[in-house]
Amino acid sequence: MKRLLSNDLPSSPPSKILAGSTSEEDMNNANGTTDLSNGHQGSDSNEAKKARIEKSTPSRVVHLRNIDASELEIVQFGLAFGKITNVLNLRKKNQAFLEFDSVEHAQAMTDYFSSLPILLNGRQIFVQFSNHQELKTDPNNANNQQAQAALQSATVLQEISRIGGQNCVLRVIVNNLIYPISVDTFYQIFSKFGVVLKIITFTKNDKFQGLIQMKDATIAHSAKMNLNGQNIYNGCCTLQIDFSKLHSLNVKYNNDKSRDYTNPILP
Repeated sequence: MKRLLSNDLPSSPPSKILAGSTSEEDMNNANGTTDLSNGHQGSDSNEAKKARIEKSTPSRVVHLRNIDASELEIVQFGLAFGKITNVLNLRKKNQAFLEFDSVEHAQAMTDYFSSLPILLNGRQIFVQFSNHQELKTDPNNANNQQAQAALQSATVLQEISRIGGQNCVLRVIVNNLIYPISVDTFYQIFSKFGVVLKIITFTKNDKFQGLIQMKDATIAHSAKMNLNGQNIYNGCCTLQIDFSKLHSLNVKYNNDKSRDYTNPILP
């Protein structure tokens, strides 16, 4: 008997990033709090004014303001521009710091965010060089240890996502399509079996299809074995799953048809 998958879909991934610069407060006050209004428009306006007034000398360290995100998400913002060597997340203050391996990579990030406003969960993120030339953190601090683990995880996921491997990409055809299926629907279903890296959806031969890149072949095999032939909704939207010949996917846009979960700054 075919399972009904719509009854037990897990929560969807973090909000899609929509398409700055500012100065920083003293990192020594990391345990303090900053009153950033939940009324995002007022908060964004204040940060934008600071960005225009305050400038900093080029540095390997960039300062992110008005951001409420996990360490993993923060690192993923920076990895698109170069190698990151350290991270500090002051979540209570809605601020974070990323240390790159070179000033050039830090410059690339500040230039990008200055030219293209980026929103996360309704907040515009502002990015500028930090006044610090390097990021000094206590390796024995539990929060810093968590940040380092997130840095390592995000770096590994980015490399795995780029290289891929045999039997890591699944080709999914949805037969008897009665109700609409989206990128988020695929993510909710396939992420139950492990990390989903990328998804591309399209229609071919009047069939709605998807290419789904999993973290590794073991996870992909588990998803295929458990989901092939199952119904997403009662009596319809039946999944037909095979391994793709592709080793990885090239996602150019984060929108309603495709998503790269390792690169949140795609347009």
